[in-house]
Amino acid sequence: KILVTFAALVEEVYSAQRERDKAVMARLRLANEERDEAFLRVQRLEESLKELENINPEENDMTLQELLNRINNADTGTDILKNGAIILNRIHRTKERKKKIIAEEMNAVIEQRDAALSQCKRLEQELHHLKEQNQTSANNTRHLTAENNQERALKVNL
Repeated sequence: KILVTFAALVEEVYSAQRERDKAVMARLRLANEERDEAFLRVQRLEESLKELENINPEENDMTLQELLNRINNADTGTDILKNGAIILNRIHRTKERKKKIIAEEMNAVIEQRDAALSQCKRLEQELHHLKEQNQTSANNTRHLTAENNQERALKVNL
C-alpha cells in the first residue's frame, strides 16, 4: 500500500514538472513573439523615417540659413514666395514628422504596457497554480506520513 501511495506521489511530482516545463516553454514562445514584434516595429519606424527624409532631397540638403539667405538675396517677389514656401513646407513636414514619431512612440509604450500587464496576470495565475500544487503536495505528504504512522503503530501493537 505504501508503494502504491508513493508511486502516486511520484507520478504527481512528474506531472507537476511536465506542467512547469510547458509553462516555461510558453513563456519562451511569448518572449520570442514579443521580440519579433519589437523588431518589426523598429523596421517600420526606420522605413517611415527614410520615407520622410526622401520627400525632396535637394531641399533637405539646404540649411534653414541658406534658405533665409536666398530670400534676402531674391530679386523678385516670386523668388521670395518660392523660398518662403520651401521654409514653410519644411516647418510643416518637421511638425508632421514629430507628430508621427510621438504617435508611434506612444503606441509602442502602450503595447509594452499592455504586454507587461498581460504578463503580470499570467504570472499571477501561474503563481496561484503553483501554490495550489504545493498545497496539494504538502497535504499528500501529510496524509502519507499519517498513514505511515498508523501502520507503524499497528505493527508495534501486533
